[in-house]
Amino acid sequence: MEITILDFCLINLLSYLAGLGTGMVVCCKNKDKFFVKSRSTDDISTLQTVPQPSTVPYSTPPIMASAPPSETKHPVKITLE
Repeated sequence: MEITILDFCLINLLSYLAGLGTGMVVCCKNKDKFFVKSRSTDDISTLQTVPQPSTVPYSTPPIMASAPPSETKHPVKITLE
């Protein structure tokens, strides 16, 4: 049986539409889990608290060398067999 270009395109289109439809059905069935809505605006305002700049202590990260020191006393010799 020979598959023509039209058959190939139709099979791909049907597979795409079937996958898209399945995703939409799953999304619609579980939209309460996927799209969580707040019950009131009071809950949202308590979650969006931003600390004041005067209370946040600023500290710079320590500056460290990225490579080991070159003063290694016992170099390690690696051999592959």
